[in-house]
Amino acid sequence: MLLYMKTLGTDQIKALLKLIETETDEYTDMLRPDLAAAIKADPARVQQAIDSAFSDTVPSKVRRTLEEICWENLAENVASFSGKINPDLEEGLWILALFASPAAKRGEITQKLDNIAQEMRPLLLNAKDLYEIAEIMGKFFFSTLHIVTLPANLDIKDISFGRFLIKKRGSSLCTACLYQTIAQRFGVESGLVDLAGRILVFMQDAKTRQMLFIDPLDNGKILTEQDCKDYILARDIKWNDEFLSPLSSRTIIRRFIANMIYVLNKLRDERRLKYLRTYLEIIKN
Repeated sequence: MLLYMKTLGTDQIKALLKLIETETDEYTDMLRPDLAAAIKADPARVQQAIDSAFSDTVPSKVRRTLEEICWENLAENVASFSGKINPDLEEGLWILALFASPAAKRGEITQKLDNIAQEMRPLLLNAKDLYEIAEIMGKFFFSTLHIVTLPANLDIKDISFGRFLIKKRGSSLCTACLYQTIAQRFGVESGLVDLAGRILVFMQDAKTRQMLFIDPLDNGKILTEQDCKDYILARDIKWNDEFLSPLSSRTIIRRFIANMIYVLNKLRDERRLKYLRTYLEIIKN
């Protein structure tokens, strides 16, 4: 029986998926350990089997079983990431990609970002200052790549950075992370700040320490520190210099997960909320 096989080939995984589709929930629970082991050993092979077994739409029962297995496995990745003293943002973005694409490989996001930076490199060769760098990046992202920043997230896939790099549309947090990861490839000191719920990208001159800010929701509009203060004061909020404190990688990933929870709360999707709340607690602690 498939149940007792330690290593499953593509055809055997297809047979396992077909069994999960047709058998009772009780029997499906017995098959889950084999499918979970196959996903952990070779997620790309499982994806190949899924594509081969179901020509059109993956049956809801199979999709739900796959998702639950993958999301259970994610706890290990989230714990490893959050346990580091200074976790790498791109590692966190890869973990987020696994929510929507369990077969995503660790280097795929890095490679896509490297390719974008390579395309942009000739444009930045003669940039005179931070303002010009930010201006060039904005034009490239929004006019050349046609990035679309969504004002509201209706699906947790909109919050997946991996999917964002493919579809060129996603949350403002995705666009902000694109700015940060690309800017850092050119040695520009950059990061994200939370301006009372409004995520901005900052760039800072290494010598003068002068900062400028970029609004990913407004096609890369460039702001000064005074613009940021005016925005806060116009909302009757007391200014605090902490508004301009850079967000850590851990905080950024936590923000992504909190946004997913917000979307699923609106959808009343308690099944997936259970997992996300667990991940949020792991990162908080």
